[in-house]
Amino acid sequence: MQDRPSAIELLEAAAQFVDREIVPNTEGARQFQSRVVANVMRIVAREIEMGERLTREEVDALAALLGKPKPHLHATEDVRREAMKLNEELSAKIRAGEADQGPMRAKVFELTRRIVEDKLKIANPRYLEADLKLRPHP
Repeated sequence: MQDRPSAIELLEAAAQFVDREIVPNTEGARQFQSRVVANVMRIVAREIEMGERLTREEVDALAALLGKPKPHLHATEDVRREAMKLNEELSAKIRAGEADQGPMRAKVFELTRRIVEDKLKIANPRYLEADLKLRPHP
């Protein structure tokens, strides 16, 4: 493990440099590409910070929904593979109509929404902020 600055701090510093120094001094396609680069750096930083934890939570929730035991996985790549496998299994159940009604339908909607929100926490958290402003309060 490296000391400071962390990978997240380095990515954020680079993104800030691009935003402050490159974007204002470019135009057109080059400026757009510079904004994309800064955004990609921030996405990667959020992935490093939250990605594995959120994927582990997704795996645990999918396993529970599908009636499977909670997997005990150690390697990050194993967690990702298990998430894909469980998502494929849930998708097959949805396609087969097994989530069209009753309690399973509500559980699938709730879990799917949570998984999408977790993905947005990494890809673009501003979408969540906008959604919270638009969502009616109970």
